[in-house]
Amino acid sequence: MNPAKVFSGIALIVLGLMLYSLSQIPADNVEFAGIIMIGPFPILVGNSAGLMVAILLIAAMLVILTLSARW
Repeated sequence: MNPAKVFSGIALIVLGLMLYSLSQIPADNVEFAGIIMIGPFPILVGNSAGLMVAILLIAAMLVILTLSARW
């Protein structure tokens, strides 16, 4: 058995279960936010002001880490 294939299979099963459980949440209570990093440039998406502030701080830390790793 290839350990990488076993890990990939388990990871896909867990991801599928997570997506299924998220699909059972009523759509009117969902808040989301995310970061898309393209190089050192973050793109922030979301629908909640509180979550956007949190991911803005995370994105700032990621940009600092990215730029400091190049020096």
